Amino acid sequence: MYYPGNEPTNNTAWPMFMPVTGIIRNITDFSNGGCVKLFSVVKKDGSVTDFIVDSSTYFTENIPLREGMLATFYYNTNVPAVLIYPPQFRAVVVEPLNTGYNGKIKVDYFDSDFVSSDGTLQINMSPDTGIYLQNGQYFNGSIAEHNLVVFYNSATKSIPVLTTPEKIVVLCNS
Repeated sequence: MYYPGNEPTNNTAWPMFMPVTGIIRNITDFSNGGCVKLFSVVKKDGSVTDFIVDSSTYFTENIPLREGMLATFYYNTNVPAVLIYPPQFRAVVVEPLNTGYNGKIKVDYFDSDFVSSDGTLQINMSPDTGIYLQNGQYFNGSIAEHNLVVFYNSATKSIPVLTTPEKIVVLCNS
C-alpha cells in the first residue's frame, strides 16, 4: 500500500509482500475459540508489530512457534490494515529463523516472465525444482502470475537476480 512519504525510490517497485523480522514477544488467542492467534513481534529497533495468524497462513517450517523465537512474518501490502498501534497485519507467510535452513526465501507475486513484483528476483525453472501447494501437495499448473514462496540458495549478481529455486510454494489464496 502506498502512503505519502514512503513511495519506492530508485525506480524500484513497491514489494507486494513486506517482511517484518523480530522476536516473538507474546502469542495470544485472537478469535474463533483459539483457532486464530495474535503474534506480537518486537523488531530490532524495539518497535512492535502484531500479526494475525490463521489456518491460511503458510509456515515455511513445520515447527510450533513459541515466545522468544526469532521469525520473519510476511504480510500483503495491498490488503487494507487497521490504523492502530501497534500496527496489525494478517500474516500470509511465517518463516521461523535459526532452524537450520541456510537458504534465502522470497515471498512475492511473479509475472508471466517469472519476475517478482518488485523486480529484484527472476526464476529460472528447472525440472528439479519442487513445486507445491501450501498443504504440501504437488502443484501441476503454471507458476506464472501467482503469489509464490521461492526457496533458493545461489543466484546471479545481475538485476534482477536470477536463481534456480530448490522449491516453490504457490500461495493460491493470498
